[in-house]
Amino acid sequence: MQPMLEARNLTKRFGPVTAVSDASFAIRSGAITGFLGPNGAGKSTTLRLFLGLVQPTSGSALIDGKPIHEWPIPSLKVGAALDAQCVHPSRRAIDSVRWAARLAGVPTSHAEDLLERVGLSAVARQRTGKFSLGMRQRLALAIALVGDPEIVVLDEPMNGLDPEGIAWLKDLLRSLRDQGRTVLISSHLLAELEDLVDDLVVIAGGRIIGSGSATAFIDRFHPQTISVLSDKPEPLCAAVIEAGGEVLDMQGQRMEISGLTSIQLGEIARDAGIALLGLTEERSLKRAFTHATATITDIPGELG
Repeated sequence: MQPMLEARNLTKRFGPVTAVSDASFAIRSGAITGFLGPNGAGKSTTLRLFLGLVQPTSGSALIDGKPIHEWPIPSLKVGAALDAQCVHPSRRAIDSVRWAARLAGVPTSHAEDLLERVGLSAVARQRTGKFSLGMRQRLALAIALVGDPEIVVLDEPMNGLDPEGIAWLKDLLRSLRDQGRTVLISSHLLAELEDLVDDLVVIAGGRIIGSGSATAFIDRFHPQTISVLSDKPEPLCAAVIEAGGEVLDMQGQRMEISGLTSIQLGEIARDAGIALLGLTEERSLKRAFTHATATITDIPGELG
């Protein structure tokens, strides 16, 4: 199946600065893909390359097999929200959506429905200059959806949203996926993405570290660990190492262990006469991301 978005050896230089370097990855249809990277990693530049807002130095950024300029009405194929400051502050919210619809060549009749969908119907006729950042994020999303696109591209859409707003956005993105649409979301709020994304593309220093399923990424860069609290941490540490486990961190009575299951750890502690005061199994996207970007930025590859 042809990917909905595909980067092929994509490079973008701004003078002496290489923002994106030989990036290759594919985004599959009907999935929510998280685009992760530290600040300055090249995420926003990559999204702008897909949308034709900047031109690549070399390589290509394809939307359903073509550069965006080859689609007769691009807004029917892809809708994007890259900046919450996307509307004139003196214009009413309803007029901003209507103008976006006119520019996209689609009917303006659904503007009110779109504002209701993003939770802004109550302020539809207010001027946007006094909108909060969270309200502007919602308005930008409404504008991205004017063409009822197959693909939705969002750059840091959770910025400015309160916990209720984040929960609402996640439900909306899941509904888009359930309709068969493709969602690419750039974000640094890793904890908020962990229960949302199906796939990941991870970038650091302009280079792709890996792409593929979120589960495979966590397994590769931060397999399951066990956080354990014991009354005899030093003897437990020695017993874990002897059994072939690894102690990743140790602070006071608490240590973090990998390479063993919780059942194995319990048996080791029992045989050594050590009481376990607490035990938690952990698999963390945030920790996997931190480890990957800190230590393995020179090993790009597929995640499976």
